[in-house]
Amino acid sequence: MAKARPITGLDSQAPTTRNARIILQQRLDDMYAYAPYVGNPDNIQELHDLRIATKRVRYTLELFEEFLPTASKDFVDELAKLQDELGALHDSEVMLTLLRQLLQQENRESDAPPVAGTSDDAQSALLSSQMARTVLHPAHASALSVKERQGLLSFLHRQEQRREQSYALFRQHWEKLERDRFHATLLEMLSSDW
Repeated sequence: MAKARPITGLDSQAPTTRNARIILQQRLDDMYAYAPYVGNPDNIQELHDLRIATKRVRYTLELFEEFLPTASKDFVDELAKLQDELGALHDSEVMLTLLRQLLQQENRESDAPPVAGTSDDAQSALLSSQMARTVLHPAHASALSVKERQGLLSFLHRQEQRREQSYALFRQHWEKLERDRFHATLLEMLSSDW
């Protein structure tokens, strides 16, 4: 997970609006540092980090809501949508990783052909050790039947389609925000007199 950079330049004697601008500017910079990764759905970790950075901008806007112009609420709404879209994408990534690893484990035990996408160790990082132990190595595991395996493969394919849809929805929204000058407009709000 992307660790938040420390905020610099704050002044405890300055008005809250001044410090809010500084914090928002730095959190916005953190968020847009991930913009180069938006164009490739294989940037799994970076897109997840973008979600976290987006959440930080949103929460900062909400925290300083009473010190910001009314227009800041529109930015919060857009960030919430973006966060939800990236969350759905990440949920699909985790589900796909679990399914692929479960099927790959089953393949090793039954000499079945490998499942596409299971050899990528980067995706394994999406799973916590607790999740991997619980799902991939259950206490009383038994081999999958042919019907169960077919069901998991069918579910895997549906989940791959959901992932593609989630990414497409996110990408369309991101591109709309770019066309609407979301970043520039937010920066203009921060630099205007309130």
